Amino acid sequence: VEEKDTSFFFQFDFNKELFGMPLRGNVGLRYVKTEQSATGYQAAGGGTEVTVVQTYEDWLPSLNLSLAVQPNFYVRFAAANVMARPSLGNLTPGGSINTTGNLTITSGNPYLQPFRATTFDASFEYYFPKGGLIGVGLFYKDIGTYVQSLRTNVPFNQTGLPISLLPSNFTGDEIFQVTTPINTEGGPLKGFEINWQQPFTFLPDKWSNFGTLFAYTRVYSKIDYVTSPTNSAVITEDLIGLSPESWSGTFYYDGPKFDARVSASYRKAFLTRVPGQNNNDVEGKNSTLNVDFKIGYNITKQIEVSFEGTNLTDEFNDQFIGRDRNSPVVYHHTGRQLMLGARFTY
Repeated sequence: VEEKDTSFFFQFDFNKELFGMPLRGNVGLRYVKTEQSATGYQAAGGGTEVTVVQTYEDWLPSLNLSLAVQPNFYVRFAAANVMARPSLGNLTPGGSINTTGNLTITSGNPYLQPFRATTFDASFEYYFPKGGLIGVGLFYKDIGTYVQSLRTNVPFNQTGLPISLLPSNFTGDEIFQVTTPINTEGGPLKGFEINWQQPFTFLPDKWSNFGTLFAYTRVYSKIDYVTSPTNSAVITEDLIGLSPESWSGTFYYDGPKFDARVSASYRKAFLTRVPGQNNNDVEGKNSTLNVDFKIGYNITKQIEVSFEGTNLTDEFNDQFIGRDRNSPVVYHHTGRQLMLGARFTY
């Protein structure tokens, strides 16, 4: 696969006042031309080498604004059309066949269009003295073009591939799981996030070296996933790989010779495949709560020793199939990890 990208942009920066409040930002427009050439062995070619060429163009306007309502309170807004090209590995017209164990065929799609979306973001940020911050962000993204992996179970003799690609003991009637990326219409994604950063500099003596960090995100997404290449039926589900809810928190001490922190992060169950295998609706990974810590001590200006631990809650890699019945597919245990280290600088 070869790709040639050409682009140019115009951007206008400004710094004005709005009702006596400082307003700065920029407005711009980017033009992008993408030229792709993909060569491989495609089913439609009877196992012969084929080359597919495609070209597409995008005009991507953007706007960014920052209003200083008070010296320590900012309101920000951004809007843009954005695009992200599919990975080059998804664009080849060729693929691979597995005839041992699970029978699978994986092929690319040289006609894939990029991810495209219209995005809107707003945030409200209040800054405390000496590094403190509390912020609330709102976001909305209209995903107009999405890339989905479509999996279907079909007999090999209906794939268009030559039977000579199979071992001699195969008849061609064997059922293979065929996976290929396709474009779909996507859907909306919206949500909010909260960030709080607070050094305890208002406390006396060594207590002022303590501090905390906290972040919370809630996302609502409704993506249309195609279920079959032969009909228009869709499944409307969450965006793959995105947890509807997540949060993280850190409590730390940062002194001149000694530092320590303990962190916790939670991620709600999320989807990894839609539709799922074997006529299931979805596949995913169940929620996790991870707790980690790190302690460091500077023996001298050049020598530092540290002790840290990860996955103190002993979380499992717990993957499921079927949203309602939550049947286990993978249940891997890796355990806690404790690490002792030293660092020398010169």
